[in-house]
Amino acid sequence: MELSTYLTLLACVSFIASTDASTLEPDKVTIVILSQKEGYNAAHADYLRENIYEQADALEKELPHIVLSHKINIKGSWTIVPLLTYLSGEFPDVEWFFFCLENTVIRLEKLLDVLGKFSSSQDVWMGYALYDREPTIIHHFAQHTKKFKYPHIASGFAMSVTLLKSLSKQISKGKEPKADFSIDVSYEFATFVLSSTGVKLTHVSKLCIVSASDCATYPRFFHSCSSSVTPENIYFAVKTCAKFHLDRIPVIKKSWAKYDLNIGYFSDAADNNLREAYIVTNTTEGHCAKTYAILQEASKILKKRNFDWLAIVDDDTIFSVVRLLNLLTCYNPKHLVAIGERYGFRIWDRHHGYQYLTGGAGVVLSAPLVHLLAEPGVCTCPSATTPDDMHLFGLCLLRLRVEGVHSPMFHQAQPVDYPYAYLASQEPISFHRFWSVDPKAVYNDWFAEVDKVLPLADTPLKHTEL
Repeated sequence: MELSTYLTLLACVSFIASTDASTLEPDKVTIVILSQKEGYNAAHADYLRENIYEQADALEKELPHIVLSHKINIKGSWTIVPLLTYLSGEFPDVEWFFFCLENTVIRLEKLLDVLGKFSSSQDVWMGYALYDREPTIIHHFAQHTKKFKYPHIASGFAMSVTLLKSLSKQISKGKEPKADFSIDVSYEFATFVLSSTGVKLTHVSKLCIVSASDCATYPRFFHSCSSSVTPENIYFAVKTCAKFHLDRIPVIKKSWAKYDLNIGYFSDAADNNLREAYIVTNTTEGHCAKTYAILQEASKILKKRNFDWLAIVDDDTIFSVVRLLNLLTCYNPKHLVAIGERYGFRIWDRHHGYQYLTGGAGVVLSAPLVHLLAEPGVCTCPSATTPDDMHLFGLCLLRLRVEGVHSPMFHQAQPVDYPYAYLASQEPISFHRFWSVDPKAVYNDWFAEVDKVLPLADTPLKHTEL
């Protein structure tokens, strides 16, 4: 055999051997599903776990380790940081940790191939990288912009055991993040990783935002569970005040409220611009007494008209009625259910920290929960100006042992405050605030097309299956 031929064969054998050696075994990976306790969400987490096991069986490989975060009962696990010490101690022999959501689709073999191309002995974390186009309110108007990247959690992100253990040590030294508010987990976790270790996120395109043949992961779009929820099942309570009757209420009535819906406007006064207002006390801040009064009045309305759901929205919340109704098909209105966008207050404080549903994005409550909250003494406001969402949809739910359901389709801010790639991977239900935007254009751009199946307010309500 000629020397050149021998060297060529040797190189080929070496390449094959190195390729085989880099193949990651499933049992060297711990997959952490950031799950929720509510039945629909828990079922999706269970389905994802079983699907991963089936894929491992088909590969004739040992099973990966899978953690459903809602089952280990670690406070604030959705912010990821509280999980790290547990994971470091529980799985010391794995090489990679992969974090994802209940709606993340995982192609196990492709994911193992992606991870196998990196060294777990180094400080590495990878995901589909997002960045801010400009400073945004949800990131405290930080000036990071394009230079600072954070992962799209619905696509999943991976972290080497070396980096995770390094972060765990920082936490054990009391160096965990201690901000008052947890708003965008992905961004805040990336900030913690960078400030603690100096490690930046590695962008990996095969952790996708939309499905493609070469994707190792991607988010699954939401699909309704049935067609049983119609506008007749829900009551909309709009929080407003006299100074906004002229500029905000007309926007609402020409966008999502132009349809034949059950709507009540709750204000501090009735005038020529809103003669039908329910009168409730208003304050310049907090609004707890106002929202509590809405709950009391809405409880009577729900009982009288046999509604299943109450949606409380601000007078500068824009949303899709149809998408909201579709979401509600997956939840049982006979249970104690609260749905919205989850924020956290001092989650790092294991004794006094708590999560809550932020009001601007819209909050949806099942009728039994509304009736319970409205009972005398169950959820009385400490003061009229106490922050309504933090108290009523946070501390009060905590006392009642009702865990609010987080849906990433609810948005406390405007579309411009989110990366386009993030919004492109979901079907938004709501946006909030009219600052420096045309709210009618926001509705037309994001929601008008899907809502057009609804009957207009000046026509008889049709029993439309959504």
